[in-house]
Amino acid sequence: METSNNLGYDTSHNKTKMSPQYIALVSVFLVLFILAYVLLKEDFKDFITWWLALLALGIGFLPLTGFMFSKFHDNGYLFSKPLGIAVSGYLVWFLSSIRIIKFSSVTCILVVILCFGINIFLFLKSKEELRKNLLSETKIKTMLKEEVLFLLFFLIWTYIRGFKPEAYGTEKFMDYGFMNVMMRSDYMPPKDLWFSGSTINYYYVGQYMATFLTKLTFLKANIGYNLMLMTLAAFGFVLPYSLVYNVIKNHFTEQGNGNKKEKKYFYLFSAFGGVLSGIGVSLASNMHFPLYYWFLPILRTLLGVDIDKGYWFPDSTRYIGYNPDTADKTIHEFPSYSFILGDLHAHVINIMFILTVVGILYAFMLHRKSKLNNLQREARIYPSVKEELLCPHILVIGFFIGLFHTTNFWDFPIYYVVAGAIILFSNLIFYQFSKKAIWITALQGIYIMAIAKITALPFSLNFDQISTEIMLTVSRTPFYQLIILWGLPVVLVAGLFIELMQSNTKQKVLSKISSQEPIEETKMCKMGFWKNFMYGLNTSELFILTLGLCAVGLVLIPEIIYVKDIYSGDYKRANTMFKLTYQAFILFGVSIGFIFIKFFKTRNFRWQKKFGIITFLLFLCSTWYCVVSVKAWYGNIFDTAGYKGLDAAAFLEEKMPDDYMAVNWLNDNVMGTPVVLESNGDSYSDHERISMATGLPTVLGWYVHEWLWRGDTTVLEERAGDIQTIYTAEDNLLVNSLIDKYKIEYIYIGKLEQDKYVTLNHDLLKGLGEIVFESPSTPEKNYESYLVKIDPK
Repeated sequence: METSNNLGYDTSHNKTKMSPQYIALVSVFLVLFILAYVLLKEDFKDFITWWLALLALGIGFLPLTGFMFSKFHDNGYLFSKPLGIAVSGYLVWFLSSIRIIKFSSVTCILVVILCFGINIFLFLKSKEELRKNLLSETKIKTMLKEEVLFLLFFLIWTYIRGFKPEAYGTEKFMDYGFMNVMMRSDYMPPKDLWFSGSTINYYYVGQYMATFLTKLTFLKANIGYNLMLMTLAAFGFVLPYSLVYNVIKNHFTEQGNGNKKEKKYFYLFSAFGGVLSGIGVSLASNMHFPLYYWFLPILRTLLGVDIDKGYWFPDSTRYIGYNPDTADKTIHEFPSYSFILGDLHAHVINIMFILTVVGILYAFMLHRKSKLNNLQREARIYPSVKEELLCPHILVIGFFIGLFHTTNFWDFPIYYVVAGAIILFSNLIFYQFSKKAIWITALQGIYIMAIAKITALPFSLNFDQISTEIMLTVSRTPFYQLIILWGLPVVLVAGLFIELMQSNTKQKVLSKISSQEPIEETKMCKMGFWKNFMYGLNTSELFILTLGLCAVGLVLIPEIIYVKDIYSGDYKRANTMFKLTYQAFILFGVSIGFIFIKFFKTRNFRWQKKFGIITFLLFLCSTWYCVVSVKAWYGNIFDTAGYKGLDAAAFLEEKMPDDYMAVNWLNDNVMGTPVVLESNGDSYSDHERISMATGLPTVLGWYVHEWLWRGDTTVLEERAGDIQTIYTAEDNLLVNSLIDKYKIEYIYIGKLEQDKYVTLNHDLLKGLGEIVFESPSTPEKNYESYLVKIDPK
């Protein structure tokens, strides 16, 4: 039984005193279950099934997580969930990619059980101290509290999503279609549902992870789509919360400041800072929202100017190039917008994994700090090169960096650099800024890259690299727009940097060295200003400052260079800014909680108080974005009658009833992935609704998307022409030859087909085989809807 924690205040409890706390926690769980039953109605069973699967993954991977996050107050419990998803999901993906197992619910369960067995083995083989730490009453109570927090946010977001569950609009057709085609796939990579005869040539493994959880829970994709999306929203809050709680707690521990009375409140500061970072990552917006939602309307009212057109929540993500209108249109989204909008896109799914990597990097820093302190007692025997390379943190970081190559490629170089910066700074301090720090870091960097490449190899072998070229930026963001979008977090990072510069004088550093660190004062004096500065930082300060500076760099890069892709003209740097600043927003969000708590609790200079109050009020203004956006997109969520459920495909019944019936027939009667022809169309249109909702591949899908994935419009134009020929030609032999060319087994004719091909040849199409589905005709309909199964030759 633990009697005290790292902060030095009493935490001893006997069983009698602990019982009420456990009872309270169980009561909270029961209240949340009852609330879920009332709010989610018929979706309650699916919700609980999904949550139980995540709970099992978290508990099952706790030994591995507890070993890596042993310095965390909660053993990194919340990180065990995404770690479990990543490891077990990847193992199923890898084995199905090399065709050892089929991708099915049974194999998913068997692989998860295997992973649990490995974790149990690690637990039994670990040191007794680690086992006791993992199962201590204090840690169990902490993990239960965090599980309550996760369940609460998961429930709230799921309930909100039930007011607008449809996979309709923006990128949802693609994301949901990816899931459906993988639900039908035995092996990876899955077939391209919008380019029959080929596999998906895009970063699909993120949607695969959603499909993995869907199969693991025996649910359907129409439910799994929304549950996965809301899982990510919950992770977006609880993972930064857990990480920053530990960052602040360890900051206070290393500082050693505060009297005994103050120390017992340190956990409250840690929790509050964690909440601020959770809000900063998952709920807040940039400063465009408070400026255009509050400040400018107030100013217009005072000036008597009536030109307010109202606020639409996507405006904060489409500002540069749109207001005012210019030839440099960009995208600068952030997580709360993604969670509300509802696209299960690659950059959204990867949020849980990148936050896990950031958490592992801090755990690595604590691990290095512990080793550095032990050097004083162990005759300064440094780890061998082998130990440095086989460090579990390094291995797992390499795995995740490789996973990013398959889920969201932009995160691959971004977090390789972020990880490299943190590892480098840790090594510089560990090896006292010697040359060894540089070459050890270089070896670890090479090792991480090698692990990453091996991890991504099954994906890379089946992937044709999308051609890109780095170009110098010509059109740059006006300075005032940069300030509006990223001024607040940049100023906060700058404030932290200035405070640390002022605080860490050489005298303070020398005092710290003489009392704590294994380094000679004479050597320290020769280090120089920047080395002295870095050495004077504690682990938490160095970690947060590094994240903040990396985020600033990500904001500045699109102002210097951009990656050329198929988007040109006014949109040439849109994708670069989108992917880089999205990660900058997350890193800023993680940093915010620590910076505010540091300024509120430890004010070393007069300017900190005013600076902290002003920036904190501005930050609070940005958090209201989520409330306004939810109301705009989902309506009145307090009226439970508006809850529609979690079926992502139910919208078809109202918007496209004939297509809905055809989709149901195909899902009920067709196994495997035969080709079903439907009309092709532009991206973001209603075309490809059949392939999207069934996962059955068609000859050609959304044009711009396939252009991006294939990099060639010639073959797209050829396919588009062949599709038109099949629907409109008079020559039966020609049509049959094209059917054979694309191995088409079904042809669907609905309203969109007849709207697009005005000379559609019904007689020829009906004569190609058996009409297996036909929607009822009504006086209001001026079109036919039917499905032809092609006669086998």
